[in-house]
Amino acid sequence: MTQDSSGPTPTALAGETADPAATKPAARAARRPTAGEVRDYLISHPGFLAKHPEVLEAATLPEGPERGDGRVVDLQQVMMSRLRSDNARLKQFHTEVLGAARANLTAQGLVHEAILMLLEAGSLERLIHAITQDLAGVLGIDVVTLCVEAGDLGADRPPIANLFLLPEGTVDHLLGPGRAVHLWGNAEGPQELFGPAAGLVRSQALARIDLGEGSPPGLIALGSREATQYEANQGAELLGFLALTVERLIQLWLKHGQ
Repeated sequence: MTQDSSGPTPTALAGETADPAATKPAARAARRPTAGEVRDYLISHPGFLAKHPEVLEAATLPEGPERGDGRVVDLQQVMMSRLRSDNARLKQFHTEVLGAARANLTAQGLVHEAILMLLEAGSLERLIHAITQDLAGVLGIDVVTLCVEAGDLGADRPPIANLFLLPEGTVDHLLGPGRAVHLWGNAEGPQELFGPAAGLVRSQALARIDLGEGSPPGLIALGSREATQYEANQGAELLGFLALTVERLIQLWLKHGQ
């Protein structure tokens, strides 16, 4: 009796597919890389972890400096720790740079506002009042004084608050010969510069001012109750610019009178 060739074959009944190659692309797409393949990839791409530090943060690393039977030092652990440390330092540096930039922009805006206020003074008396009475509030500090050296300290003190006479040589003594700006942090303010407010001051910034030919040297003193408001390692460009503005305005009023 002849077998019907149109029926299912034993191979089909056993569940084999007619074309095994048809399933290879799908299987390849679903297959995950083996541990060996990952290792080989990382070895051949040594900069991968540096470019993707988030992989290190998510990785579970072996504990302790050794692995296996204790005779092989785990250099991977050392490298991972170093990369994590470098990444943390970079993040901290980035945060500090952004913070400094924001603080500088804020300070710049306050100085610009202060200078515009001083430019609006309509007389020398109003300018001195703006410097000694209004400037501190605009800058967000506690006190601003104007100090001028005088040969005769027995002369009557000017009847203006926060305007002080100093002995000859005081400006050079405080700032140093030829130095324009000096900042102190975490220090009380001198009585001769800040008067009754000296006990409140915990940080200070002093800037030399030239009142013109034939005039004694002077300085503008800024004081704050915040011990870190002014510190020696801070940039002094903005304060120097403010002092130059005060200097030029006083010179103009002294030269052209009222």
